[in-house]
Amino acid sequence: MQNEKRGNRSGALVPILLLALMAGIVYLVFVPRFGYYKDDWYLMYAAGTRGAAAFWDIFIIDRPLRTLVMAPAYMLFGSNPLYYNLSAYLFRVLSAAALYGSLNLLWARQKNLNLIAALLFLLYPGFLSQPNAIDYQSHIVGLAAGMVSIFFTFKAITETRLITRVCFFLLSILLGWLSLGQMEWYIGFEVLRWMGVFFLASRTEQNFFKSVWVSVRGAFPTLAVAGGFLFWRLFIFESQRGATDVDMQVGDIFSDPFKFAMQSMKALGDDALDSVIRAWYVPLRRLTLPFSAGDWLPALSLALLTVLVWILYQRWEKPVDDETNTRSNWRREAVLLGLGMVVFGLLPVIMVGRSVDFKNFSRYTLVASVGTVMLLQAGLSLIRNSVWRTAIVSSLLVSASMTHYANGLAHVRETEQMNAFWWQVTWRIPQMEPATTLLVNYADITIEEDYFVWGPASLIYYPESTHAEYPQPGIYALLVGDETVEKILAQEKQEFSERRSIRTYPNYRNVLLISQPTPTSCVQVISGGQPEISSKEDKRLIPIVPFSEDRRIMIGEPSHVPPEIPFDTEPEHGWCFYYQKASLARQAGEWEEVFRLGEEAWQKNLRPVDQIEWMPFLQAYALQGHVDRVTDISAAMTDPWVREQACQILSTMDAGTIKSRDMICQQ
Repeated sequence: MQNEKRGNRSGALVPILLLALMAGIVYLVFVPRFGYYKDDWYLMYAAGTRGAAAFWDIFIIDRPLRTLVMAPAYMLFGSNPLYYNLSAYLFRVLSAAALYGSLNLLWARQKNLNLIAALLFLLYPGFLSQPNAIDYQSHIVGLAAGMVSIFFTFKAITETRLITRVCFFLLSILLGWLSLGQMEWYIGFEVLRWMGVFFLASRTEQNFFKSVWVSVRGAFPTLAVAGGFLFWRLFIFESQRGATDVDMQVGDIFSDPFKFAMQSMKALGDDALDSVIRAWYVPLRRLTLPFSAGDWLPALSLALLTVLVWILYQRWEKPVDDETNTRSNWRREAVLLGLGMVVFGLLPVIMVGRSVDFKNFSRYTLVASVGTVMLLQAGLSLIRNSVWRTAIVSSLLVSASMTHYANGLAHVRETEQMNAFWWQVTWRIPQMEPATTLLVNYADITIEEDYFVWGPASLIYYPESTHAEYPQPGIYALLVGDETVEKILAQEKQEFSERRSIRTYPNYRNVLLISQPTPTSCVQVISGGQPEISSKEDKRLIPIVPFSEDRRIMIGEPSHVPPEIPFDTEPEHGWCFYYQKASLARQAGEWEEVFRLGEEAWQKNLRPVDQIEWMPFLQAYALQGHVDRVTDISAAMTDPWVREQACQILSTMDAGTIKSRDMICQQ
């Protein structure tokens, strides 16, 4: 009785605070260190040139209602990823709190299991785009809007006062439209809404058909959520993007219905396994592969902290679920609702030819994750022993928290690598000619789109649009690939590309190649006139090295400093700083400056990992007749590929370098 009174006194506040605390432990560890990822680059570039209005032009082609989220967010947060991540955290907590409230309205006597379901939904390890909070602001806000909309629907049909019912229904409809306007495949949440309404109706009506009628009669205003959105989506709005074009997708279905059905069933089974089972171990296994010994301790400590908080909460609140209410048959309802959410949460995605992929498309698990935690909730209810139940929940929390820690750490390292790359570029390149086309190779970052390159480059060198009426970056980019190589070799003309109102004109005849062959290499700006190629270089780049035009570097211009957001502060001046500055001085013909930089680096005991980076210093020492340094560098040049290039380059220099040349070439 005492525990029951304490639970009544704390009400819903303590569980919601628990959700906020657990989410903070898991999601906020790395938030100050997150930067821009993937689509963030073009979103923030466009917004920086056109303001919040840019989002209308960006999203008008497929999801114009995303502007309702992104425009206010940009006006509030500007370009700072920190605030988007904090906002994403708050909306994730809100979505979990709304699910908890909805489950309590469905199964009022299972509050502890409802809380477990909400907690596992909040920390679900299958969704890995939380750190990508700028681009995924719409996804996360839409998720919260959908969950709150469903909560208001349940509140409306359980409310007796007319004015309150009307207010709840209006809020439910508006938030439902907002949710579907962010992602149309959130329509899977309507399964939760209407199955939940049906289960509530069945509390008073035992007849199935009467329950259906009572459900529709009691919640008919919320038919406007899916109905109103589908009417607008199918008959008013015309998508200009294939993945969201309804006519195109329907055409694919009717072209071969049997084949489509078989492929869909196979994809559904595989995606369901991903969402329900594999999400708890596959991302964790992949993300922890690059872990060092030092990475495991904080990851495990964080996981144990989440378990400790959960156990302390259980001991303090001592929540007990009521298993005597057999009439409601809640466990069967949870299983049916869970299966429905998994199936209908995935089908809208599968029907447009997409599927769950924990590396690139983990967002497609979001709707199905609600069904997943309901199935877990029903399964846990079968375990009467509290110790075993706590052990299972704890193992799930460990999996989730370690996955998100590893995911956050991976995003932090990508941010650090990206920032270090572009700081090195600015040390080497004061300014680039407008309309330069970059071909870039990041050491450990996959370049999926051209704006992964022209986005950061333009934010540094040409932050303002080069056109008054639409976003047009001052730097363009090409993706490394066989087709690009062929077009460069054929010296094809420039192309026109328009992506979400942003126009670029990549040109195969004015390419500048910039590469970081390995994470321990410096960024290397390739000169087609004097190629210096690392033995670790991407082999696809070798044929096009002669076409790299370093003359597009404006060596006489003042150096550009990367903006602190998103590039952070200037890194420590290690070997790569001296290499970049020496390479720039060499291009300007300032050999004495190269010599000075070499001596300063030598005195600081700085040495390259990638031996090709000795080249500017080797040339300067050879020209200065500094035989001792040439001897030292010669001893360090053990890579035959690099020595051969060094020999060829020294052979083209004046007669004063003969002795140095012989030292390199004769070994």
